Amino acid sequence: MIKKLFLFAITGLLFFCAKAQSKKIDSLLNVIKVIKNDTALYSAYVELGNKLRANNPDTALYFHTQAKKIANKTQGVQGFLKESDVLWRIAADYFFKGDVEQSLKSYQESLDLVKPFFNDKDTAIQKKAKTIQVKALGGLANNYYTQRNYPKALEFYFKTLQIAQDIGNKKTQAINLGNIGLVYASQGSFSQSLEYHFKSLKINEEIQDKLGQAKNLGNIGSVYYRQNEYEKALTYYLKTLKISEEIENIPSQMEDLHNIGTVYFDQKKYAPALLYFVRALKISVETKNESNQLSNLCNIGNVYFAQKQYQNALPYYEKALKMSEEIQDETNEAISLSNLGAVYLNQNKYAQAETYLKKAVQIGEKLKTIYSLSDFYEHLFELYTRTHRYPDALEAYKKHIACRDSILSEENQKALVVKEMQYNYNKEEEKQRAEQLIKDTQNNNEKHQQRLTIYVVICFSVFLLIVVLVILKNLRISKKKSHIINLQKREVERQKHLVEEKNKDITDSINYAKHLQESILPDIEEINQYAANFVLYQPKDIVAGDFYFFRNLSPYEYLIAVADCTGHGVPGALTSVVCSQKLHEVIDKGITQPAHILTEVNKEVKKVFRKKLNDGMDITLLKINTQTNSLFFAGANRPLVTVYQQELIEYKGVKSAIGHSSLSDEAFTQQELSLAPGTMLYLFSDGYADQFGGPKNKKLSTKKLKETLQEASTMDLTKQKEFLQHFFADYKGIYEQVDDVCVVGIRV
Repeated sequence: MIKKLFLFAITGLLFFCAKAQSKKIDSLLNVIKVIKNDTALYSAYVELGNKLRANNPDTALYFHTQAKKIANKTQGVQGFLKESDVLWRIAADYFFKGDVEQSLKSYQESLDLVKPFFNDKDTAIQKKAKTIQVKALGGLANNYYTQRNYPKALEFYFKTLQIAQDIGNKKTQAINLGNIGLVYASQGSFSQSLEYHFKSLKINEEIQDKLGQAKNLGNIGSVYYRQNEYEKALTYYLKTLKISEEIENIPSQMEDLHNIGTVYFDQKKYAPALLYFVRALKISVETKNESNQLSNLCNIGNVYFAQKQYQNALPYYEKALKMSEEIQDETNEAISLSNLGAVYLNQNKYAQAETYLKKAVQIGEKLKTIYSLSDFYEHLFELYTRTHRYPDALEAYKKHIACRDSILSEENQKALVVKEMQYNYNKEEEKQRAEQLIKDTQNNNEKHQQRLTIYVVICFSVFLLIVVLVILKNLRISKKKSHIINLQKREVERQKHLVEEKNKDITDSINYAKHLQESILPDIEEINQYAANFVLYQPKDIVAGDFYFFRNLSPYEYLIAVADCTGHGVPGALTSVVCSQKLHEVIDKGITQPAHILTEVNKEVKKVFRKKLNDGMDITLLKINTQTNSLFFAGANRPLVTVYQQELIEYKGVKSAIGHSSLSDEAFTQQELSLAPGTMLYLFSDGYADQFGGPKNKKLSTKKLKETLQEASTMDLTKQKEFLQHFFADYKGIYEQVDDVCVVGIRV
């Protein structure tokens, strides 16, 4: 989901109710048929073009061209003013068509035509000329902004702002202050961006421009969003929505609802995110806005997908696919195909997943959309890995990496272009300043020559020569210093880029390690088929040393465990993958009693880690028979806790870790328990109890954990998980999580 910033265009963006606008256009078309007066016809053509520009720029261009023909026939100053006024409107039509070259040309023609009237003695003519100048300069700035020529865009926005201040046009001042804020945000200068957005907001509040206020508040929210300050972003987006609803601006409401939903989604607050996306979808359906319908269908699907509610996500992705095919939007068609492929992949429906993903890749390759292709190939890599098609997996992974490298290269090239434009602009500006200084000095010299004697002229000429030499010398020194500074800056930027690339590669590798580690964790839905349960799994880092384990032995008998491997992060994750694999290998040999399993795993882990370990794997392992309600328990450094009718009992395992050099090969025994229906079983690592926090920043402790489990035991399983999560978060408070956390609860 992509955040969008509003663009305050000097040419005027259209915000209207589609039905009312259509009636206005029909009315104007009827008026044109009966008008005989050129002045009235000119005004009608201009207004028609303005109203059609946003949705039909070609037709708008036609009507504005007709207005220009009438202006060409008008004599005198008014003819020139009318022609220059319609020229900037034609330029705006080209801007909306995407014809940047013709748009820039027409804006410049408008400026050239109106320039002689900037200092006209008639103040009304002068003000009209300045107003046209503001429109044309603002339009040029908009073109430069869309081309990412940010230095040039700032230059023209500041020029427009100065003229708007000179003629006292508050609305135009607010628009340009907002545009300057947008440019600074695009450059990553967020503090400056906020400064200008707030200046714009202040003026819009003074002139009571509600639509302008809504756009300001939305842009402020977007700046905070880009800095990951989600609560501040949410505050401003909600203010924007309130105003949009007050003024009944439907397009703004859709944008605001989308932005609010996106913030909640990024905060993983899926319930409110879903609420706002559904509201946005409803409005887009009512207004028949197909592009927004498509966007919100995908957003709703994404919310369900993020919660692993794949069956709920499926119909929304299917609707998005159907709509993208109907409106011939191949980019979103490919994304929808990929989304469906990802759903089927997570449902283990590999054939269907492959069909959709291959179609997505085919369209992506056709359109050369490398950002999407990178994701498509990553999904295919995961599919082929799961289905053990390793040559295909390797090929998909290579293409994923190639797309990712291409994206990095493209982004670097864009950054270099922006820096080059900034450098050329600064260089040209210094040159113009030097030339202007010389011209000013020469003009002053000419005035003196008219009044002074030949002797004074000669003396002054010598003096002028000295001044010029000093200026040239200073320019050379300045240029040399500037060159040195630029070289140093480039080196700093190069080193920064290298560090960022290395950090990204490391993070990508760890994230992929997370993906691999997650593949060893059992499917919660499979556990649900055997026992009512909850799993609270909260790693400290991207990857974890804790893991939970499940293996079904028969339709009524299964093994379940919680394990804590040495450390957390990458070392713990490596150990966890080894230990999980060894558990499966031992069980595959037909060994199903917990004590015997741990004995064999202990031997196998020692073989893998040939050097002596001072740590290893702590584990609680249970074998449960659902027909007889019997349980066999064995543990290494971790207990089993049972709670029945508020009575808590703790069963302890051996006091050593799997793989520890001091643990003998025959150290494990097991306990057999008969369980009453409704008994709660708790398996947990030490991360929950070892967390520091509370008012005195002390360890939570195992005693407090057991009290908490005893309190939670009477709740339903979903409430138990939420209770434990909230209690842990409240106790941790502002302090850092110290270890991985894993708690599994089972109700017999």
